Amino acid sequence: MQLFKDSRFTRFFISRTSANIADSIYSIVLLYFVQKSTSSVSFTSFTFTAISAASIFSFLLGPLVDRYSPSLLASISLFAQAILIMLVPFLIGDQYSSLIMILVLVFVASCFSMLFYPANNKMLPMLIRSPDRIVQANSMVASSDQIVNIGGYLLGASVILLVGMENTFFLASGLLLLSGFIYIQLKRQLDKSNISEVQENEPQKQVSSYFAELKEGYIFVIRNAFLKVMLPFYALTNFAMSILIITVPALAVSYGSPIYYSLLYIAFFAGIFAGSGLINIMKKNGLVIALSWILMGVSLYLFAIAPVLWMKLSAVLMMGVFTGIINVLQTSMIQIITPTELMGRVMAFLHTLSNAALPLGALVGGMLSLRFPLESVLYISAMIIVGCGIILLFIRSVRQFQMPSEKEQKESAAGIKEPAIVEKLI
Repeated sequence: MQLFKDSRFTRFFISRTSANIADSIYSIVLLYFVQKSTSSVSFTSFTFTAISAASIFSFLLGPLVDRYSPSLLASISLFAQAILIMLVPFLIGDQYSSLIMILVLVFVASCFSMLFYPANNKMLPMLIRSPDRIVQANSMVASSDQIVNIGGYLLGASVILLVGMENTFFLASGLLLLSGFIYIQLKRQLDKSNISEVQENEPQKQVSSYFAELKEGYIFVIRNAFLKVMLPFYALTNFAMSILIITVPALAVSYGSPIYYSLLYIAFFAGIFAGSGLINIMKKNGLVIALSWILMGVSLYLFAIAPVLWMKLSAVLMMGVFTGIINVLQTSMIQIITPTELMGRVMAFLHTLSNAALPLGALVGGMLSLRFPLESVLYISAMIIVGCGIILLFIRSVRQFQMPSEKEQKESAAGIKEPAIVEKLI
């Protein structure tokens, strides 16, 4: 709880929470609306593709995140998304032309969301300098994210039943506006050292070209041993997970209520919450990452073969636990090894490369669902994830991976270019 004594982190935490609830509600109402309107897993996959396809181009915004205030950019992103989501209820209808217009709005909103995640990831290490506290903060943020995701998905289903889909979109829009206003207040609280750093670097940033800055971030990514080894596996796993995402609405519709849709997501997020908390008492090394990857795929296989709902919920819960462990270790390591002045570009590149597989996976999953049962499609997804984990387990440098301590980070800042762990991966 020491982190909450810093009012800047508290504002950051509250704003992220509000945006996360909005995103949860918006996601469930949008995908459930499309599935109910079309009764087609393929069309649901196209919707998810529209949501995720914009992330492919997020690397183009990396220089903007490094040039300007990340809290201001996050606010702009949230305000734009709120306005676009507010327009969706006015287009709801039975005709496919209305669905196409909604998909266009969803894609544009997703384009603005590309600003939010790199800016948000850059902001945390600006607020918290200690590597150990960065891990604690990411664990706390990830855990709280899953709590609000659980509440958001449960609330989303309840609101759909109580007030209808239109008002659910309005609620999500209002929460995004609230989050944006809090980020504006946070901008005023950034410490003087962060502000001075921006001012000192500003002349250089104005002289350097946009493409030169893009190249600088790209070179850091491809030369960093940790990122170079792990990134392809994150992309493959996202490809596999997107197949699962597009099948869940079909399961909910088959059960006859959006409540079942919420229950599956609640179980998943509850697992992530547990995994994010467990990381504080577990060893922070590559062996844990590889084993978690394998067990995540095994859990997905159990989900596919489970005959009844409670078994599926149990399998999804297990999958969430291992996902939470992987996510906290991944995010913390990247924030620790990346210089602040490159954080926006690096995070944008990683967001692009790891999430480029999401729309591809959604499209492939949609096409496979036209020819094969959903269980068979999920088997393929599970095998991809298990295969990634097994390969990681056989890579010696990954098994030897250790999270750098605060002492190692200080030595790195004093003259070593990369933390000790990165050297071990070379």
